[in-house]
Amino acid sequence: MSNSGSAAVIFAAAAAAESNTSGESDTRRHKVLRVTTCSPVAIDHAFCEGFDTQHMAVLPMVRMSLLFVYSELVFRNLWNVRFHSGGGTGLPDDPATVRTLATHHLDQPSTDGWNVVAGAVALAQTWAVPASEQPRRNDDGYDFAVDTRIRLAVCLSVSWKFQRALSSHFPRRFYTREPTLTAPHTHELAYIGYSFMTIDEQGEFGEWTSDNAVKIRALYNRMAALEIDLITKKNVMVLLTQNAQVLAEDRIATLLAANVVSAHASMAMRAIVPLFVIAAEDGTGTAPSAGALACAAMLCVSVPTTVRPYVLHCKKTLCARFTLAERRGAYGVIDQALHPRGLADVTIAATCYCDDGWVHHPFVCPEALRIALGAACDVCG
Repeated sequence: MSNSGSAAVIFAAAAAAESNTSGESDTRRHKVLRVTTCSPVAIDHAFCEGFDTQHMAVLPMVRMSLLFVYSELVFRNLWNVRFHSGGGTGLPDDPATVRTLATHHLDQPSTDGWNVVAGAVALAQTWAVPASEQPRRNDDGYDFAVDTRIRLAVCLSVSWKFQRALSSHFPRRFYTREPTLTAPHTHELAYIGYSFMTIDEQGEFGEWTSDNAVKIRALYNRMAALEIDLITKKNVMVLLTQNAQVLAEDRIATLLAANVVSAHASMAMRAIVPLFVIAAEDGTGTAPSAGALACAAMLCVSVPTTVRPYVLHCKKTLCARFTLAERRGAYGVIDQALHPRGLADVTIAATCYCDDGWVHHPFVCPEALRIALGAACDVCG
């Protein structure tokens, strides 16, 4: 494993994005960059829940950090997010059959097919970020204090284990002085925290090798204690299963069960939902409802682009299945996706939603979003 490739959670384009509201700005073309300077010193005040306005202000940075590290771990095959149909060992090189429908639509980490990032964000909102924390600026971009980033790592770990506990493939290389049948250990939890460190912080911490086992084990023990604190003080089950993205998935499933949409349409809608979740997190507004997210996704897959639409748009059906508030919410999130602001713009630029080779890009490209926005306006009356 490379030490330099998994660390930074800072996007250098963030400064430009803070003041740019154009949906087709140069910022959208910026890629993820890794910072090479030290982060500010760790904070030493108590962690507690902040006000809703503070939560909204830091939410874009929280999601961007979690999504970046999650994608890194997936791309390195340390976390296996494939949709197996049963059988096989689950190892990265195992040719076991996968579920073709889910794989076709949700193969990109950006779509968060297992709701890992969505769950981690929900946990972070109520536990990880102290009330006074704000993303701070250095010469290369924005970042949280290191203590906050370690807590974000704990949230990501808990959410991953809830969804995919047996699908980690970290190398086992660490032994303890005490004999144990489970050795060698992966110290996966510590590596996730290590991944949230900047390059300079990793350099100070030391390499991820058995020669540095003392520091690695100390980080692991610290983070394990934080995990216990999280699961004993917060209603983890509700946060992981009742966030807006999961509830939107339930609404889509209801549409599928009622034969309003096909299986392919429902999966395409689910793949698009995270785009609207990210776009809505501009640091100022309120979170969209699950119904608004599902409605927006349905409008997008109804767009007659260069590919055949998955759903034939029907105003009567939309009005029957979604409330007026949900339809208006759908208009809002589509508009935000068409004109992303601040860190939301930077985050989207690093996802499959800006990749014209992605299977559903025709439904989320600017032209398609403009058509969907017009359709949303038509059902908001």
